[in-house]
Amino acid sequence: MNLWDYYRILGIRQGASDDEIRRAYRKKAMEYHPDRNHSPEAQENFIRVTEAYEYLTSHPHGRNISEEEVRKNYQAWVDYRQAEARKRAEAYARASYAEFRKSPVYRSTTHIDGTMVVLGIVLSGTIMVMTVYGFRYRMSTAMGPKEEPSFALAAVTFIIGVAYAVISALYLSAWLAQQKNKRNLSGDTKEKD
Repeated sequence: MNLWDYYRILGIRQGASDDEIRRAYRKKAMEYHPDRNHSPEAQENFIRVTEAYEYLTSHPHGRNISEEEVRKNYQAWVDYRQAEARKRAEAYARASYAEFRKSPVYRSTTHIDGTMVVLGIVLSGTIMVMTVYGFRYRMSTAMGPKEEPSFALAAVTFIIGVAYAVISALYLSAWLAQQKNKRNLSGDTKEKD
């Protein structure tokens, strides 16, 4: 949405004062709050009205205000966001750990891409196979001791491949557990519906 959409949503003129914005928001919030308005689009309208209010009060575009007022508005926005984050954190702290693990904030922190896990396993296998194949090939084509490949270097490269395979296997098990949890959560949601 752009700035003019926000003014239109609140039903006020561009460049309205803070008081006009507050009064318009209060009126629209009362009109669209889902507890008061049971129409299907009420929740979305309430969200848009709130978004418009928060944006216009924190970004005073088109209003003739001082640098100090801009700084105060910005600080008020930061304080508001911090207070909201703290409220959510306090609610999560009161919840059981099992409930917290189902929360959107917790679920947003644990994402493992299955494609990357498979790619890691394939890459680690390729490193190990190519190390062994390359070492054996170089040994068979060497014309003398000076042309023979370093066994230590081949061993280190193979160990790196094994370590990468172990890490990839751990990620694979975590990814499989994540997929299982998603299926369980979607099953729980379907049962509640």
